[in-house]
Amino acid sequence: MRRAPNRSTGVRAGRLAAVALLLFAAACSTLKLGYNNADSLLTFALDSYFDLDDAQEQLARERARTIVAWHRATQLRGYVELIEAAGRRIEAGVSADEVLDFYVAMNRRLVAIGERSAPDAALLALTLTPAQIEHFADKLAQDSAKARRQLARNAGRDALEERIEASVQRAKEWFGSVTPEQERLIRANLAQRTGDDAWWLAERERRQRELIAILQRIVTERPAVELAARWFDEYFARLAQPADPERHAQLQRFRRGNAELIAQLINSASPAQKAALLRKLRGYADDFTTLAAAGSRG
Repeated sequence: MRRAPNRSTGVRAGRLAAVALLLFAAACSTLKLGYNNADSLLTFALDSYFDLDDAQEQLARERARTIVAWHRATQLRGYVELIEAAGRRIEAGVSADEVLDFYVAMNRRLVAIGERSAPDAALLALTLTPAQIEHFADKLAQDSAKARRQLARNAGRDALEERIEASVQRAKEWFGSVTPEQERLIRANLAQRTGDDAWWLAERERRQRELIAILQRIVTERPAVELAARWFDEYFARLAQPADPERHAQLQRFRRGNAELIAQLINSASPAQKAALLRKLRGYADDFTTLAAAGSRG
């Protein structure tokens, strides 16, 4: 860690967007552990991407704690409601449109995190140095180069087989098992979407360039905090709904393809598979309830 300029907190501005992923993408077997250490995990990520000084690290942790406390107090019970509603639909069967509705509802909650963190991101960004932005851009470029090398190695039929295998494994995690018919559904769905990996990588790189441009603009223009916050707010909103019609349409096709596969798998599930899926969902709902209650006691 660099012990240089005591520029109050700069660095993590752009990366506070990662809070959204950190707080909800915690949906894994270690959800409670990850959530309860979210401030440390975020600070570690920010240090990696921006090379924080001591003052910046302290401020990053303070900001993260504030956002996590807000999220725990205001958002987690909404997640429980969404999960419970999804469970009721699963028992009766679902359509792709209903899966998309669930995605949209959850996405609104992720956008809400972006809206809540935008003022903090703006305040922090106003202390960034050009060197820190360059460091951030270099780290993102390294990540993208690694992803593109992997994409090139997986070109062709082997790539499709790897995607199918990965999807089958994910389905097993949710359903407990996968039938031959369900594996055929996965294969047919992914075979129609062979360009998804390349598209998503290009989309991710565009989002990174847009974020870097915002940070550079803030460093150059030094706007009022309110204006910088608006730029971040607009950026977070575009992550959910790109303004460019072509990008928006491609994102919708990507989501629709995923929703169709999820609906097919749920509707083809046996009673035992549905029971396994519902147990998994109830486990997450219980975790969110416990985390929310811990916050109300704290």
